[in-house]
Amino acid sequence: MTKKSKNRVRPTVVLAAVVSVLLSWGSVVQGQTISLSIPSLHATSKDRVVGFEFHLKSGRIAQLPNVPIGWNVSVDNDASWNTVIKASSTVGAAAVDPSFFRNFLVVEKNESLGIPFDVEGEVVLTEDFTAEKRVKVGVKDLVMKTVASKNPTSGK
Repeated sequence: MTKKSKNRVRPTVVLAAVVSVLLSWGSVVQGQTISLSIPSLHATSKDRVVGFEFHLKSGRIAQLPNVPIGWNVSVDNDASWNTVIKASSTVGAAAVDPSFFRNFLVVEKNESLGIPFDVEGEVVLTEDFTAEKRVKVGVKDLVMKTVASKNPTSGK
């Protein structure tokens, strides 16, 4: 062997090291998957939901199981684990009942950066489609249920 070939790093060794680091990082980043519900919006029987906006800290939107027809939905799953979801109906007929918020969102909670998980936002309600009321929602207003996660690296 020449001196040059002795100092050469084998590509397979580098690849194995990179894969090992990525897999261990992935297991640290993998968080708890939870379903969110809002059991009480303090809405009247005539109230219809025409929009909502939620800001998550240390979380990402994993699923929105039921997107109503006639709604615009925007999700910003920022790499910082600060996420925003905004949604609004495009026509009055697309407004939904407050029961929409039963298991309406699945999020992945990730506190690996040392920032506690938090959710805050508001739901926009109307009775007559001319006047709106905005109901503030915080993590204390939510019911959270753990959802079995599907981790592609473990085959679960």
